[in-house]
Amino acid sequence: MRTLSHPAASATASLPASPPVEQPAAPHHTDPTLGAALFAAWSGDPALVVASPPGAGKTRLVVQLAEQLHRRAGLRIAIAAQTRTQALDVASRVAAIGASVALLGARESPRPPTLEPAAGYLEGAAHLSRWRGIVVATTARWLWVKEREYTADVCLVDEAWQMTYADLGGLGPLSAQVVLVGDPGQIAPVVTGDARRWRDWTAGPQRAAPEALLAAYPDAVTRLRLPHTWRLGPQTAALIQPAFYSDLPFDSVRPPRHVQLDGTALPELSVLEVQTLAGPGDPVLATTAAARVRELTADGFVVDDHDNHRPIRPNDVGVITPHVEQASAIAARLADLPGVLIGTANQAQGLEREAVVIVHPLAGYREAPAFAVDPGRLCVALSRHRAHATIVVDADTDTVVRHALAEAPHDGALAIQRQVLVALRTGP
Repeated sequence: MRTLSHPAASATASLPASPPVEQPAAPHHTDPTLGAALFAAWSGDPALVVASPPGAGKTRLVVQLAEQLHRRAGLRIAIAAQTRTQALDVASRVAAIGASVALLGARESPRPPTLEPAAGYLEGAAHLSRWRGIVVATTARWLWVKEREYTADVCLVDEAWQMTYADLGGLGPLSAQVVLVGDPGQIAPVVTGDARRWRDWTAGPQRAAPEALLAAYPDAVTRLRLPHTWRLGPQTAALIQPAFYSDLPFDSVRPPRHVQLDGTALPELSVLEVQTLAGPGDPVLATTAAARVRELTADGFVVDDHDNHRPIRPNDVGVITPHVEQASAIAARLADLPGVLIGTANQAQGLEREAVVIVHPLAGYREAPAFAVDPGRLCVALSRHRAHATIVVDADTDTVVRHALAEAPHDGALAIQRQVLVALRTGP
């Protein structure tokens, strides 16, 4: 039997084939950690902890996981953020990649004006039953959602080291699976109640959720890590990795970038030493920090890896202090530069700027109180910059730390303070 071909088909067959159009690689094909996290969540692992250094793409991982688990696996995804600002940012970023997402707000509350237009907004938990996409809310809001109102297949927790183990337990009815993504070097969760009875319990309810979960169920939790920082340069990574992340090796893959001031390239980290006489509130700290900001905004340039120069604007600069009073004093001196971010280390968590001016947590002290020695506070302050950080240091701080270490030679927090202070003063 003979088969007759259509003339058009014959003509088409004689033409040379068009080369296939190259499609961009899917994120999980180029990011091994995302691929491994997607596999673990899709496989049904009950708990997954992803530890990340600063600037490694924690929120990007959460956003991509949510989009792929919802679109490709058809799972109901809840995302828990730790602040309203974080929740707004996550919802907007999920919407920006084309996913179906809504931000859960309070009943009869207005839609935030800065929320991505493509994102939905739910005015209270009563609207959850009719939503079929990803839902983002703060942990505090999720704790008020009843199980009969909404449950998810997977709960993704962003900035998980800012959440207590008690709050993680409160999220239990929300989902049988949980993915915790965060930075173990950050400031411990703020606990207002008396937690002394659990002080020595590694799985205490006051501890950071991932830390306590791993202590309670070491063999049942899948662990992953993000191995690179895209924000911090090599000098900063070499300083903070051994000091604050001894169990989390990472390196810098940030393209070359620096701040140029008066024609001179500044190092990633530089120190301004002052002499204080009136404690942490000494005006010299606020005056020195404010003066440095003015130098950067008046004559500074950001120079990228292509040698492109861009003037530093006020919203490129941040100031981080240990105390609210110090932040207020600096803000008063910079009232004519409203774009400068000025706040405490707690407020600066999750934020970044091209250049940052830091008031050292121990500046002004003649002893070493636990608040000022807390490694998380120093780690956050030293990891918010993309190109440069200036640290305002008290000339007497080294002596204070050495004397405190002599009295408590096994104090790990004091040892970290000493290690970092020596490294800052000796330079790269």
